[in-house]
Amino acid sequence: MTRPVKIAGEINDARDYPTPPGGRDVRKGRHVVVYMLVGVDGRARDCRVVEASPDAEADRRTCDLAERRFRFRPARNAAGEPIEAVFGWRQDWF
Repeated sequence: MTRPVKIAGEINDARDYPTPPGGRDVRKGRHVVVYMLVGVDGRARDCRVVEASPDAEADRRTCDLAERRFRFRPARNAAGEPIEAVFGWRQDWF
C-alpha cells in the first residue's frame, strides 16, 4: 500500500491571503495543518483544519487553495489499484 504523493500545485505567494486585521504579523511565524481526502483521480477534497492558526480566514483559504491547486499521484492498495486516502499539509507563514 502506498500513500498519496503531491506532484503539482503550490501555495507560496503572500497575495494568496488577505491581510488580516492587525496586519500580516498576526500569522507571521505560525502555521496551519489541514487534512484532505485525495481521490483516485488525484484531486483533493473535503479539506479540514486539524491544527488552527490565529487567522481563521487564512486557515479556510489554505483549504480552498489546496483543493484547487494540488494534484497527487493517488495512494494504491496492495494490488496496485488507486484508492482514496488522507493527505496532511502544513502551511507555514514567514
